[in-house]
Amino acid sequence: MDRINVVILSEETQYKVKIKNKIVSEDIAIVGYSDFKEESKLKIEGYFPDVLICALDRNDIDDAFYNFVGGIKETTTGCAVVIVTDNVNVDLVNTAAKLGIRQVLDFEIEPQEFTNKIIEVNELEQKLLGQLKIERRVRSKVYAFYGTKGGCGTSSIAANVAISLANKGKKVIVLDFDLQHGDLNLMFDLDPKDTIVELARDPEGISIEKVNTSVALHPAGFSVLCAPKSPEYGDYVEADHIRKIIENVRPYFEYIIIDLGCNYADTTLTALEVCDEIELIANLNISSLKGMKDILNVLQNLRVSEKANFIVNKNRSSLIKIADFENLMQKKVYATIVADRNACINALNSGSPVISSAPRCATSKDINKFVDILIEDKSNVSK
Repeated sequence: MDRINVVILSEETQYKVKIKNKIVSEDIAIVGYSDFKEESKLKIEGYFPDVLICALDRNDIDDAFYNFVGGIKETTTGCAVVIVTDNVNVDLVNTAAKLGIRQVLDFEIEPQEFTNKIIEVNELEQKLLGQLKIERRVRSKVYAFYGTKGGCGTSSIAANVAISLANKGKKVIVLDFDLQHGDLNLMFDLDPKDTIVELARDPEGISIEKVNTSVALHPAGFSVLCAPKSPEYGDYVEADHIRKIIENVRPYFEYIIIDLGCNYADTTLTALEVCDEIELIANLNISSLKGMKDILNVLQNLRVSEKANFIVNKNRSSLIKIADFENLMQKKVYATIVADRNACINALNSGSPVISSAPRCATSKDINKFVDILIEDKSNVSK
């Protein structure tokens, strides 16, 4: 059975915990929590849930609630809605059914029965999708590329991964969140009219429409939100801007690639907290090893270390072995990319990433292998 992605909606923490404890199957994954505020709709859509579980008091089920749920159903294809409340009666069940809500359950339902009901409503929803010949949506995934210091290859790898994904027909957006030293526009040979600064300072706020007018389009077919044109402008971008940008692009792109600066600014830490995976770019030298240890400590304090993967950007003359690196880090290397020095320098100078300018070199081959792993893993998670 495909994995069922569930989002729990409630204004009460106790209800969120209660629903979480009623799910007793590994085939059901809670991919997010939210509330019933209007501004939460985009966030909910970005989770691409199969089942939306609304936990609330019976007295709070009113026209405003039904309108909120109706708006979610219109924009979230294939999502079944379940209400969990108290004082369930026939009138409530009938009203909910008329509005397309699949189940109304009581808070006192036993965990196994509750789990079975969630599986049943998902099966019914997917059966209806099949009859209507509507494809099931796939949840987007946000990858943050983070390095120990400048020059370790973080931006180069992020740029090449974006092109490789686009070449494979994926819908991609690249977010350059290195607010002081971001240079993806140079790597992509782009001259953007607007950057993240203009987006952040827009008096109307951040929306997907505003994002679309601020990005530059790469010839390979993906979008790029460029970093500020001058370092001092980076101060205009705050952590909340970072969060809102990611939430707004989630429903519209399969792969969201974030290039981060080598710092611990609030904007960087927010991106690390919000993303789905953190790709830590490491070199095989003592300085990089120390930096990786420091980064892991930070990620552990943020409670996001489980999202981190080690990507080794390996020079052919590296003295430290992969096995030694893994022993020191107490973690397996997720992927290795050989750095073809000449090809990478030529790519940087030409404004054409190595995967485009030298597709047959070792670096390009390793990038494509890495991207194949990302696609396979994302596909497995979505099942």
